[in-house]
Amino acid sequence: MPLLPTAQPEPDPGSPVSCTGKPATLKVRTLMPIRTLVLLCYMAVAPLWPGLAQAQQASIDAATRAWLEPTWLKLLHYEPDSGSSSGFRSAIHDDAFFLAGTGATDPQAEFEATLNAFALEPGNDPDAHAQCRFPARFIWTRQLLGLKAPAALECAAFTEWNRRNGIDSLSLVYATGYLGNPASFYGHTLLKFNSAGDSGQSQLLDNSLNYGAVVPPNENPLRYMYKGVFGGYIGGFSEVEYYFHTGVYGEVELRDLWEYELNLSRAQVDFVVAHGWEVLRREYTYYFFRKNCAYRIAELLNIIEGLDVLPNSRVATIPQAVIQKMAQGTLHGQPLIREVRYHPSRQTRLYTRFYALSAPERAAVRAAAQQPDQLPRLLDNASNLAARQRILDTLLDYYQYVREPEQGVVDANNRHYQRVLQARFSLPPGATEMPLKRRSAPHHGRDPSLVRLGALHNSVRGDGLLLSLRPAYYDVLDSGNGHIKNSVLSMGEITAVHFNGQTELRRFNLINLESLNDSVTGLPGDSGRYWKLRVGAQADSLGCSECLVVVAEGALGKARRISQNLLLGISAGGMLQDKYQNSGYLSVKAAVFANMNLGEAYSGRLQLAQRQGLDGAHDAHASITLELRKQLDTNLDLRLGYRKDLAEEAVLSLGYYF
Repeated sequence: MPLLPTAQPEPDPGSPVSCTGKPATLKVRTLMPIRTLVLLCYMAVAPLWPGLAQAQQASIDAATRAWLEPTWLKLLHYEPDSGSSSGFRSAIHDDAFFLAGTGATDPQAEFEATLNAFALEPGNDPDAHAQCRFPARFIWTRQLLGLKAPAALECAAFTEWNRRNGIDSLSLVYATGYLGNPASFYGHTLLKFNSAGDSGQSQLLDNSLNYGAVVPPNENPLRYMYKGVFGGYIGGFSEVEYYFHTGVYGEVELRDLWEYELNLSRAQVDFVVAHGWEVLRREYTYYFFRKNCAYRIAELLNIIEGLDVLPNSRVATIPQAVIQKMAQGTLHGQPLIREVRYHPSRQTRLYTRFYALSAPERAAVRAAAQQPDQLPRLLDNASNLAARQRILDTLLDYYQYVREPEQGVVDANNRHYQRVLQARFSLPPGATEMPLKRRSAPHHGRDPSLVRLGALHNSVRGDGLLLSLRPAYYDVLDSGNGHIKNSVLSMGEITAVHFNGQTELRRFNLINLESLNDSVTGLPGDSGRYWKLRVGAQADSLGCSECLVVVAEGALGKARRISQNLLLGISAGGMLQDKYQNSGYLSVKAAVFANMNLGEAYSGRLQLAQRQGLDGAHDAHASITLELRKQLDTNLDLRLGYRKDLAEEAVLSLGYYF
């Protein structure tokens, strides 16, 4: 498909020519008819645009190729489509987004119709005029054609939405992952419109633009994942004030928020805001892996000339990868990120404040949480005023943290909270310091995919090689920046082994999830919940060959942090699998595990498990798994593993993240 018009015979001189013209394809338009077409359009517009005479020739030349300009294609969200005669089709499925009847698949017809619509008189409802409906298109065509601006229409609806032109910067906000909702496994991104600092308005009242799927209430998670992967949902942009997101993500789902303020000029900010208005509530097709929230937000920013924050991956768009590419990028020689701001979740604030207490103060907090009526006595026993303030501030965070309306404990919780709040107000004013340890920002983290190559020794099969590929995303040992600590989110992981000239599949994880709340405080309600779900295939044991069986495994448990470097947990669950050599279909499994970490560089996990078959001939057997990781560089690590499961195996592997 040629990217420029192909020369064709001149049309019949008697043929009528209009400004909109007949819808046409990319390869049958001729240069002369386009120039004539545009000239006639501009002659009609000349009374409104006095600067036309000086720029007429340059404008006509620009107009003959404008519909192929990258910015125009981005503004209309055109994507390559071999089934369309033009080679393009817009990702937006909303007739109101197009001014030409064939605009969804014809960039040229849409461009011509847009110019025509901009030249029309506004009528009784200026907000219905094309200039007010598509302000970003208006900005771009005016700049491209080098014409003086016509008198700006009073677009009341758009002016109200953009805070009367009071938005002076943009921030990309990243919410860390949340395993309680499949839509949030990989984190979430949204765009925040920052009001001018002298507006006197709280940042929580700033507007934000959010992209997501339109999902029915109480949708089954498995159904959601299936439809999300294969495009079964409508997607779109919605607006809401920023405090809503801080409430949902930071206070309810306990997810840290990272705000990346972009280093953009005011004109660039206005251009993105104007396009945000154009795409608001338009219908897309939502895809969980590729064309998701991160993709659409990055696409929105990419209308700025010279900016590209979309990751190169064609398989999946991971929000953290967008953040990383943005952090590495520049625009006109300047860093793309102006400032990074960290907004800790309610859980992070509680844990940080609790860690900062002395041992007697922690004991007082625990006693007050277990016996709220003892609060006055506990405060009297505190060493000084500052200690009483720290105890009360920690209790205020605690009661907010355990507040769960759906469990029917709101009334009692609120009474305790109000009692603590009253005691805090009775003390002299003064804020307690919360030495919040800044977590490593997501853009400093490693890349999302992993390939590992290792050498192994098996007690039954001898020496061999191991190759593992994990497209996404993290495990217990490498859950770092922006990931959920001590948890697992792995999809599509494949492990193969090679023994004595024979290569075979050892394990395939379609999905492998572990979610853990590590119960730092030990207070009532800080429960340390743990759950696991894995679906895939694995070798029936370490000692067998070509013995892959399909497996589904689930478990529930508890975990408790013993120290900052050690976490202990216990779980119980069951397994379903294919029958192999009378091994049985169903078994139960209990496990204890210890997660260890020493800073960012060293981490490890030890797990002891007991498995009991409920059918088949295999006896119960125990297994031991030990894995240690040493980070060599941001995207490089070394792992040493030992496993005993009917046979013993040791492996040393080098991993590269990409």
